[in-house]
This record gives sequence, C-alpha cells and structure tokens, in this order.
Amino acid sequence: MTETKKNWPPCYPIIYHDIQAEILEDSAVRMAERSYVLWLAYIVTLIFNFISVVATTIANGNAGDVIVQILLAILYLFIWPLFDFFSRHISLYRAFKYDNRTSYRLFFLFTFLDIVFGIFIGVGFLYGGGGGLIAMINNFKHDPLNVSHIVAGVFSAICVFLVLSLTMFHVKLFRRVYKHFKIHDDWSLFPKRS
Repeated sequence: MTETKKNWPPCYPIIYHDIQAEILEDSAVRMAERSYVLWLAYIVTLIFNFISVVATTIANGNAGDVIVQILLAILYLFIWPLFDFFSRHISLYRAFKYDNRTSYRLFFLFTFLDIVFGIFIGVGFLYGGGGGLIAMINNFKHDPLNVSHIVAGVFSAICVFLVLSLTMFHVKLFRRVYKHFKIHDDWSLFPKRS
C-alpha cells in the first residue's frame, strides 16, 4: 500500500481525503460526496443557529439566558462539525473505501446521533443552545411590532428550515446507504452473538 500525502483540510492537512480517487463504485462516490456536502451544510446551519440564539437572547434581554444559550451555541458550532466529520463522514468514507461492515455500522450510529441532534436544535429547547421552533414562536408572539423580536424570529425561522432540511437529507442518506449495505446478504446491522 502506498503512502498518500495528507490533503485535508487544505489550510493544515491532517488526513488524506479524496473521494473520487479512493472510492471505486459510482453510486458510493455520489453518496460520499453528498455526505461531505451535508457536513458543509451542517456548518452553515450551526452558524445560523448561533446567529439565531444571539438575536433571540438580545431581543429578550435576559442575562442568564444570554450566557447559557450563547455558550452552548458556540460549543455546538465548534465541536459538532468536527464530531460530524470525523465520526459520520469518515465512517462512511471508510465503509465505501474498504467495504467494511464496522464502518457502516458506525456511520449508521453517528447519523442517528446527527438526526437526534438536529431535532434537538430544531425544536430549540430553552437553555438548550438551539434557536429553533420554540424560539421562533416566542419571538413572533412576544411583540409583533418590536423590530428586534422580528429579526430574531426571522433568524429562528431560517434556522428551523435549515435544520429540518438537513435532518431530512440525513434520513435520505441513511436510507440510501442502508440499501447499499444490504447488498451483502450475510451482513446485519447489529452484530450477531456467537
């Protein structure tokens, strides 16, 4: 096996990542590329989540909310994309590259966690760091003539739309990869006891 030069991320290469060069099957290449685009979309979504949380906490003006919500939104923004890339996307990348059952299973587990996390920030629980549905409803019903609440509500609505879209695309990718996984008749999603 030849050693390949690390090329990702471009600013400070840590790993070698080249979907077209390392994955041979066309349908697997398309799914891996979609997985990568989903990861990029996750970053954009978490940026909008952060903006939504900041706008909502400024509009409401409660100092306790500001600290908790913003810290959680920052934590999500910096930790979750790394987790998503190195767990979900790289698991799928390795599953397709090596046709590895364990990597498929890890992909399914981490995609399930992504879906749950998406629902969590999409709902936007109080003190949850999510600028989702609850924040949107509260912003629009709080004071319909207050510009800060309208702006916060619009950012929350964008966040809800992005999170719901992303969650839907995660479910779609999960189903496609599962169909690809089931091509192997002797493989099962859960390990069998000996």
